Amino acid sequence: MKKILLCILFLNANAFGQSSDKIESQEDTLFVSNYPEGIYLTKEDFIKKTPSPTIEVYPVSLYGREELPKIMKAHNCYFFDRSNSKKVKNAFAVSYEGGLYFQIKAILKNRNKEDRAQNSNHANSFVRIIIGGGNYLYTEAELVNKWAAGAAANFGAAGAMASQDLINGKGIVWDFKNSEFNIFKSCKDFNDFIKDKLDSAVQNCNEHQPDMLEVRRAISLVK
Repeated sequence: MKKILLCILFLNANAFGQSSDKIESQEDTLFVSNYPEGIYLTKEDFIKKTPSPTIEVYPVSLYGREELPKIMKAHNCYFFDRSNSKKVKNAFAVSYEGGLYFQIKAILKNRNKEDRAQNSNHANSFVRIIIGGGNYLYTEAELVNKWAAGAAANFGAAGAMASQDLINGKGIVWDFKNSEFNIFKSCKDFNDFIKDKLDSAVQNCNEHQPDMLEVRRAISLVK
């Protein structure tokens, strides 16, 4: 019985983790997209809900080239153009099989001016929306402060290992009103975002990064 319970806990932890783990569709309680299915090449296309009529895409895991089965959902993946089997590198968003995904490159390009130091090792990959409403669309991505990572890399192999520790699954919202992304770089940064919207959700910043479960709960109330 103990072994069974441990297996259940392990599977649940994987399903709700902040990595690229796949989630069984029958357990999927994530945001369901009301955007027409297809690829949105620009921010303007996304705002107008007008996908490209000529490009069909399919998802691929970060570490493979085979199309992901439709019964599986990945939080972080690449999309490939079905016509030429090439990776999509310049897009804004994809609506696919009920999921809505933002390309990390688009997040970094259209972020709030205070979030300039953030970067990614997988800028061409896409992250799926977890929570959505009339005010915000919320997702999470592994981003790193490029200045801190650069400083760590100067210390050779040990520094390279340290720079990997700087990568976190950080909360990100698409702000409909301002047509931009807001990245929660730190606990303090999240508090600055949430305090005038839901004061009770302000966190005690004992750690540099906020409690991500509490971030999700807050966003689900102000979305």
